[in-house]
Amino acid sequence: LRRPHGTAPAALAGTALFLLHPLQSESVLYIWGRSEILSTLFGLLAILLALAADDRKPAPGTGRRYPLWAGAVACMALALASKEEAVAIPVIFYIWWRWAEGRPARPGILRAAVLGLPVVLFLLWRGIALGEVGRQVYARSVTENVLGQSVVTLRMLRLFFLPFSQSIDHPAEVPGLVLGTLAIAACVFMIGWAIYAARTPADIAAPEGAAAPIAAGVLVAAAGTALYWIVPLPDLMCERRAYLPLVGAALAMSGALRYVHRRAHLAVIALVLLLAPAMAARARVWSDPNRLWGEAARLAPQKARPLINLGVMAAESGDRGRALDLFDQAIRLEPRNAEALFNRGKLHRDAGRHAHAVADLRAAIAAGPGMVKARINLAIAWMDVHDLAGAETELRAALQIEPRNPRALTNLGEVLRATGRAQAAVTLYREALDADPTYSHAAARLGVTLENLGDRQGALAAYREFLARGTTSPTDREAALKKVKALEQATGATAPDQ
Repeated sequence: LRRPHGTAPAALAGTALFLLHPLQSESVLYIWGRSEILSTLFGLLAILLALAADDRKPAPGTGRRYPLWAGAVACMALALASKEEAVAIPVIFYIWWRWAEGRPARPGILRAAVLGLPVVLFLLWRGIALGEVGRQVYARSVTENVLGQSVVTLRMLRLFFLPFSQSIDHPAEVPGLVLGTLAIAACVFMIGWAIYAARTPADIAAPEGAAAPIAAGVLVAAAGTALYWIVPLPDLMCERRAYLPLVGAALAMSGALRYVHRRAHLAVIALVLLLAPAMAARARVWSDPNRLWGEAARLAPQKARPLINLGVMAAESGDRGRALDLFDQAIRLEPRNAEALFNRGKLHRDAGRHAHAVADLRAAIAAGPGMVKARINLAIAWMDVHDLAGAETELRAALQIEPRNPRALTNLGEVLRATGRAQAAVTLYREALDADPTYSHAAARLGVTLENLGDRQGALAAYREFLARGTTSPTDREAALKKVKALEQATGATAPDQ
């Protein structure tokens, strides 16, 4: 805030609220939330530079404002590249300019328009690249989304004041028309109050003008969530989306405390003592995936995703019985959940229950035709029961979706080799190696095939490449080393380092 009167402790209180509130945990602790952090960082830098450019009073002809504006526009572009929610930054800038700092309206509109230029270019680029400005696949209608977001907004407001029952996967659903309409009315009332309270920002330095920055904080928070009201994303409620809106909460806190002088220091201490343990407790939950998804399953017993993730972790730890039970529960809740069907099918395939595996993997493909990993695993299941024609069909279908998938290419190579088309298999193995430098299995299969074709030099090079790319187990490495030693003796070749 521009006014020096009582701003330091008030700003510190706002900072403490922003940094320590448990609602920030998902953005900070979940790697997926890094986009929100980067977008907010660059967006706030754009606002700061734009405000500084206006504060700077250059001598005539020096043009010292231009570097600041260039930096503001560059930060705006970086914010958009990080996350689409940065489209709200020009609006937030104007709110900050007009109501948080009490500057005149017309210059603020012009400066917000400058920050809006990257937004316009970004939307035009999306329209050309994607065929439309928004996402190509929506999870629900815009009307349903507005009804849902109204309830979600009130729930997030409750979590702001009472941060209990947080979850990585909230059980949020689209409400009925009556409940949704009442929630929309409540949200409109809050926005209406904020606009009314901020209507006379000229005297914000006086105590009676304290409502203006508080109202500005409410409006900033509203602008930070507006995109999620418009765009129906798959997850109706995510805590990481609170990262930018909490900038508004920090602004409101700072505005409220600017006029209490030394009491603001007490507010800082109280915030740290209350929020730091809550954030630490939340971080402890996030530190253990089983604890995190177990909490989500307990708070949302009708959701399949927590059960699926717990099942995957159980399978990885070797507890296949528990994993199977969790996948069964998930499929009972959502019979056409492709991820649950795939994971249960893979579990059946690994256990040798081929009929069950085929049934589940077929169902997964029917529920999600673009799920390449399900097609590959179904092909492997067909190979296990010696149905090479069925395996080839699925693998070619997978490659129609992902032409450079190394697993699909390698397994199709195995089918071709087993059906007398070894030269075609060699081509596929090489394509798999080109597609993924870290995929070593294709090199091993290439070595076996070339050795069977009598190409000892080619096989030796393939086995060496397998070792160079990294083997999957000590046993595989030992077998490859024996192959290399035998082929070197047979061909008279020397090791590369000799």
